[in-house]
Amino acid sequence: MQLTYHGHACVGLTLPDGDTLVIDPGSFSDTEAALRRATAVLITHDHADHLDTDAVLRHLRTAPDTHVWGPRSALDDLTAAGAPADRVHEVNPGDVLDIAGTHVTVGGGTHAEIHPDAPRLATNVTYQVATSGRTVYHPGDSYTAPEALPDGGLDVLLVPVSGPWVKLAHAIDFARTVPAAVVVPIHDAPLSEVGHTLTARWLDTARLGGQYDYTRLSVGESLTA
Repeated sequence: MQLTYHGHACVGLTLPDGDTLVIDPGSFSDTEAALRRATAVLITHDHADHLDTDAVLRHLRTAPDTHVWGPRSALDDLTAAGAPADRVHEVNPGDVLDIAGTHVTVGGGTHAEIHPDAPRLATNVTYQVATSGRTVYHPGDSYTAPEALPDGGLDVLLVPVSGPWVKLAHAIDFARTVPAAVVVPIHDAPLSEVGHTLTARWLDTARLGGQYDYTRLSVGESLTA
């Protein structure tokens, strides 16, 4: 499996047919590069840093075979902007999808709390994607763990590391308790290089333990798991 990081919360996964499945092409991401070969787009929730409505709509207009899956709130934004209704598909926690031979399990349902006085209006789903014999987990804006894991754990766990709802202690616990061979930090647009360095010091297993390789990717960089 090849995973390419496109900035902030957006990653692309190479499908068995050579096309790409893209998760969360948002406004802080390189959406043009992410969507270039995309035939499948997964959206965790409707916040702009996870769904750049204009970019996805432009892609749907030029790529008639592309379909989008996401919670109803995200799909409402797309259809209101003109997305074809027959190419956007609602998902809910517990759904299992087969997308071009790729197995996708939908989980989650709740956006992480920003503050007790701020209502949690967004529906946030998670995606566990199994393709080419490898599994990657995208939690969206949450630290919700997968309900079921493959034998031996995940190949790649994507861990949010910055944002108004993020506490680094929760990121550390998430990385240590969800078994994965590789941990890749995401949701990192607010971080400076100093912030990345400090975050890596704490998430690296040398300080607090864990059984994974912490691998930060630059925008456009890929890893093969």
